[in-house]
Amino acid sequence: MTVVDADAFDLVIDLSDGPRSPAPDTFSTSTPSRVSSRRDPRAIARAALLAIPAALAVLAVWFLLYGLVLSGVEQHVMQSRLYDEFRLQLAEETTPLAEPVQAGSPVAIINAPSAGIHNLIVVEGTTSRLLMSGPGHLSDTPLPGQAGMSVIFGRSVTFGAPFGRITQMTVGDVVTVTTGQGVFRYRVEDVRRPGSPLPPTLDAGGSRLTLVTSASGGWRSGWAPTHTMYVDALLAGKAQPVPPGVPATVSPASLPMHNDPSATVALIFWLEGLVLVTFAASWTWVRWGRFETWIVGAPVFLAVLWGTSDALMRFLPNLL
Repeated sequence: MTVVDADAFDLVIDLSDGPRSPAPDTFSTSTPSRVSSRRDPRAIARAALLAIPAALAVLAVWFLLYGLVLSGVEQHVMQSRLYDEFRLQLAEETTPLAEPVQAGSPVAIINAPSAGIHNLIVVEGTTSRLLMSGPGHLSDTPLPGQAGMSVIFGRSVTFGAPFGRITQMTVGDVVTVTTGQGVFRYRVEDVRRPGSPLPPTLDAGGSRLTLVTSASGGWRSGWAPTHTMYVDALLAGKAQPVPPGVPATVSPASLPMHNDPSATVALIFWLEGLVLVTFAASWTWVRWGRFETWIVGAPVFLAVLWGTSDALMRFLPNLL
């Protein structure tokens, strides 16, 4: 029997008692064929070629961030520690007064309001590594306040740029230096660049302080120094005698715009650590998972990357 309902969208229903064909089995229980998990080697090679320049770009951005921003934070922490140490030495009258002085030890506090310098600790030595802590005293010159010409180096771009504004100083500006022998006031007499006339010869018993940094002009101004600048200041008052022991020379790494080749071993060590951490992170990504790898690996990777950046900075000129 067949029932036809024209009003029900011309639906035809067959209710005959004849044999029915079996319905197709849409829920097959057969096991699907296993799909190979191997990736195309050419796709892997293309991904690697894209990942390498991307990783290098990220590292370059990190290095710029470290040099221009994060290194200033590091210098601020070191200055705080050195300031407390030097104040304690002043109170106990144990500040170094004569050469040789241990490299990196605090020897003076310098102030120059017109250059934005306020209570900066001067350390002994002028290599790239030592100038990461702040301004440094050139070891083959007398200490500030003593007779003769005392020289202090300072960075102009990285690690807080402590001497970044000394080129804006003018004749008559005051520079105050505090050592274990007292407080000494200097007045700026000249701002020099390479090729400028040298300052006049000091009178017997006089004291001159020369601040040294780097500078540049044009489109490189403020971030890629190309030459050395000097600020000469004359002591207003009586200078202290120079104790014996001042070295006759210093190492080439202590001269203006030189790097510190002794950082080679440290750089190799940190680069090896960076490679090991990278492989370890790849392994934990597969075995542990993404979240666990970030929690454990990110602090370790950041610490190793920071050490690598610190070692790389020592290969740059010490006045940068």
